[in-house]
Amino acid sequence: MYRLTYWYELCYDCRQLKLCSKTEQYIVRNVRFLVVDDCTAVRNVVRNIIKTRLGSDQVIMATNGKQAMQILESKPVDIIISDWQMPEMNGEELLYQVRNSTKFKDMPFIMMTSNGERDFVVTAIKNGVSHFVVKPFRAEKLEAAVNKSWNGACKRNSVRHSALPSHAMRIVASDALLEARVNNISHTGMQVYSDYVDALRLYRTTEFNLSFDHFNGPHALSISPLYGTIVRIEANEGPEQDCLLGVRFELDKCSEQVRKNLDKLMMHLDNAAPDVVDNS
Repeated sequence: MYRLTYWYELCYDCRQLKLCSKTEQYIVRNVRFLVVDDCTAVRNVVRNIIKTRLGSDQVIMATNGKQAMQILESKPVDIIISDWQMPEMNGEELLYQVRNSTKFKDMPFIMMTSNGERDFVVTAIKNGVSHFVVKPFRAEKLEAAVNKSWNGACKRNSVRHSALPSHAMRIVASDALLEARVNNISHTGMQVYSDYVDALRLYRTTEFNLSFDHFNGPHALSISPLYGTIVRIEANEGPEQDCLLGVRFELDKCSEQVRKNLDKLMMHLDNAAPDVVDNS
């Protein structure tokens, strides 16, 4: 059994950079975009760039900031790409609404503008713009802005907390129900100690059930079923017969209540004692 487990570990180490690159490409392909511009031609051009350069066909269109806010409240969005000059609600007003919303304040916001003057751009960035592109722009400029914005957001979300309250973790692996323990957790994934069984395979979507009997006082909290893809398996060299799993969450497969409870846990950990593992 452990010969197979070590084989996984060696393969992961030898191809680490390649796997990271493939994972980033996979994540960008699944990013959901909101493109806001009152010009139909510009919206279509941006949508085509996203599809051909970034591989995502998850693009929602809006003609002004007011319509964009309605979409944000009703549909899942990961990145906003918005024009600055628009009727009804312009890009500056939209940015203000987004940055002052508890729900959307950390969302990457890319500005498209024909005003490339330094003072204007600096002011926009101070107000919360993640990146900007000056019209007319080439496809690679928008692609670079998206990658920088998304990578920055991922780094903020990837801070891992190890000081979890007392919890129960169970892994549903085929016919087995494995008792496990969370080593650390972030908004995007976790590391889990568990007994090893053959059903634990790399790149397999797996169900995890995480619960707290006493969360932030006497209240219970259940985060299940929580789905994630196993992206790393390491054997434990100690006397205990267990392994360390690296898991990337598949939040699009989880219920809204599970996502809310995970956010509640992360908010609690973010505000708790600074027992934080860095991003390295």
